[in-house]
Amino acid sequence: MSLIGVAQIDITPAEAVWLVGYGDRDHKSEGVYQALRAGAVAITNGGEEVVIIAADLIGYDLAYAADAKAHIADATGLLPRQIVLTATHTHCAPFFYPWIMPGAVEAGYAAFLRDKLLEVVLRARANQVAGSISFARTTSDFGVNRRLPDGKGGIIFAPNPDGPMDRDLDTLFFADQQGRALGSLSVFGCHPTSLGGYLIGGDYPGYFCRAIEEQTGAPALFSTGCAGNIRPWYGRKKGSFPRPSFEQLAAAGQELAATALASQTDAMSVDATHLQTANTFHCLPYVELPTRSALQETLKDPNPRHSDWAAAMLAITQHGKLATSSPHEIQIVQFNPDLRMVFLGGEVLSEIGLHIKEALQPGLTSTIAYANGLIAYVPGEETYPLGGYEVDGSYRYFLRPAPFKSTIEELIVEQTKELVATLNG
Repeated sequence: MSLIGVAQIDITPAEAVWLVGYGDRDHKSEGVYQALRAGAVAITNGGEEVVIIAADLIGYDLAYAADAKAHIADATGLLPRQIVLTATHTHCAPFFYPWIMPGAVEAGYAAFLRDKLLEVVLRARANQVAGSISFARTTSDFGVNRRLPDGKGGIIFAPNPDGPMDRDLDTLFFADQQGRALGSLSVFGCHPTSLGGYLIGGDYPGYFCRAIEEQTGAPALFSTGCAGNIRPWYGRKKGSFPRPSFEQLAAAGQELAATALASQTDAMSVDATHLQTANTFHCLPYVELPTRSALQETLKDPNPRHSDWAAAMLAITQHGKLATSSPHEIQIVQFNPDLRMVFLGGEVLSEIGLHIKEALQPGLTSTIAYANGLIAYVPGEETYPLGGYEVDGSYRYFLRPAPFKSTIEELIVEQTKELVATLNG
């Protein structure tokens, strides 16, 4: 029998803040359409403990994640490998760590959030009772690949129903010894980019979680899967991604929640007697770095995102060389050799998540992106020939000096396999 505790708290900013996720905003938030929340589930079994945090945020950069984990570790005695930070990746949440985006880092919110993440972990651990875990996997047709080949050797940003997408909708259900719901954690890979604008909110995952809670009476958590090239497709209109009304957004979240709840009927009991956690950092190499002269030329670019990026890179070169690779964290929570969760840093594209699931068969694997360090888009190898935003157009927003090499998918898959092997060895 596992010890399980779940907690949830409000992390909505108390005042107007800069939001992050879109490059066209020009002022702070104007209100709240849905409160932001952070939840945590604490599981102890077999001498091991893990805490998984899921929050209505865009993600965390490496520095913020390291600091937040250290803050939690210092207060709880947990090791950083036992603490998992995940996010829904809503694009209507505060700008709280450095990006090349309009606005500025909300330092006050960053400090507030740091303490709130610790608080929700402390509450989850305090709530631990003897209980059971069950796992259900179903599928959903919500979302679509957003990379449509243009027939000219490139990509346009448009619905591609034939493109790869991981449609697994996974849910861990937690119950006490009497069978009463303690909470749940669901994973699905679709960008929460339904809405833009200036209102704070959790997008479809927020409505999803509230719909689950209405039925179970217990906190529902949501972590976004490998969704770098996947987004919602309201109305399924060919060639475009129309914004939904709030009613349509709520209905989408509620429908996805109904699918998850229906899967509980066939959920399998999870033996977590041999619960294990592990993590590793490895390097994802960049392609050729920009020269100093090229950066100085980019300072003249009329696009402020490009010129701001060039200025940030030049500031580094004043003191030394640009990095040739980015640290990337892989974290594993393994309940038993037949069921595990793989947490990946970055906006990982669907192809990589699918590759990992295949490589780790016959066991069941849930792949979660936007975890621990949101380093950049992490493209699959097959996306490179056509290029596009995820491959070579977005790295500047994340303060990366260059795009990644096409070899990164194989590096991630092999590192994941090796890490799992250490748990099963």
